[in-house]
Amino acid sequence: MPASIVSSEANSVTIQITIPFGTTMLGSENEIQQGLNLAGQLATEKALEQFDSDGSPIERSGQRWTSKGKDAKVYQSPYGPVQVARHLYQTSEGGSTFCPLETDARMIRTATPRFAKQISHKYAEMSSVRVAEDLNENHGRVVARSFIQNLADTVGTVAMAKEEDWHYQTPKVSEPVATVSLGLDGTCMLLCEEGDAKPWSVR
Repeated sequence: MPASIVSSEANSVTIQITIPFGTTMLGSENEIQQGLNLAGQLATEKALEQFDSDGSPIERSGQRWTSKGKDAKVYQSPYGPVQVARHLYQTSEGGSTFCPLETDARMIRTATPRFAKQISHKYAEMSSVRVAEDLNENHGRVVARSFIQNLADTVGTVAMAKEEDWHYQTPKVSEPVATVSLGLDGTCMLLCEEGDAKPWSVR
């Protein structure tokens, strides 16, 4: 196996990587990226596990939740898909389940926080087609366009909800504002400079 875990502790993991060289430098670089991605997947799996609960009953909103046992789920990381077996909780009444790992690790849909950040950053500058091409060509990650779009929409929704709690400090002006001018389309405004009214074309 090109990448394997040598040792794992509570706060760290040691990984060994074997990288075969290609016949060309580009081939070798591709092998290096694949090896590093495999190592990243192993490290991500261990990093996610530290956010899982120990299976003990928990209390949420005044209700007692108990673990249904561990259930495997595939999460998406910058290095590739990672499958993690984590505890799922449910009340005695049944219904929806709760996953402490996803909450404590700040997962967005099935993406890790950094992968969600990468995709939303790229999607703000490029179309979903270009983002998918960029991830494949530059990161060795193959993801569907629908995943990119849905994840970016979720990140935007979270940001908008967070913005409602933000408070911006009103800037201080050096002199009192005497006149406020409004334009229909913003292309031409009447600007004043040292008391002289001059029409300026604003583009």
